[in-house]
Amino acid sequence: MSDRIRNIQSRIKSKIENGNEFYAVVAYFPILGWIITSIKADKKDKLVHFHKEQAKEINLFIIFIYLIVWFIENFPLTSWLFGKNKLFYPIIETVWLLGFISYLFITFFGIYKALNDEIWSYPYRDNIKNKIKEIFRKVKSKNT
Repeated sequence: MSDRIRNIQSRIKSKIENGNEFYAVVAYFPILGWIITSIKADKKDKLVHFHKEQAKEINLFIIFIYLIVWFIENFPLTSWLFGKNKLFYPIIETVWLLGFISYLFITFFGIYKALNDEIWSYPYRDNIKNKIKEIFRKVKSKNT
């Protein structure tokens, strides 16, 4: 058992000394990780750039879910249904909890893949990005 732990520790230490995997992992920590990877990491490293972009998307997702839940709970027209101790409060809290659990799972799996020097895209990433771009294109074309 102790040999196994030493093996894992030596693998992590060698990856940290290499630097690329370390910065790819640090990118998953909100705001501070983005700043550190923007300043310190090699700009041409595809692994770090990929994980930095993916981490930003994941963190923006959880912020978006939080803002939606907060708005629904506190906006006067919806707070009487979804506010604390109201009829649909458990539903909105379940949405928040599921969003947070999926955020943690995807983040930890991304960190694991970054430590293993792999580029792993979370499921439906490209589909979601294309849908969002399409929505913004439609909104932009309507405004012009």
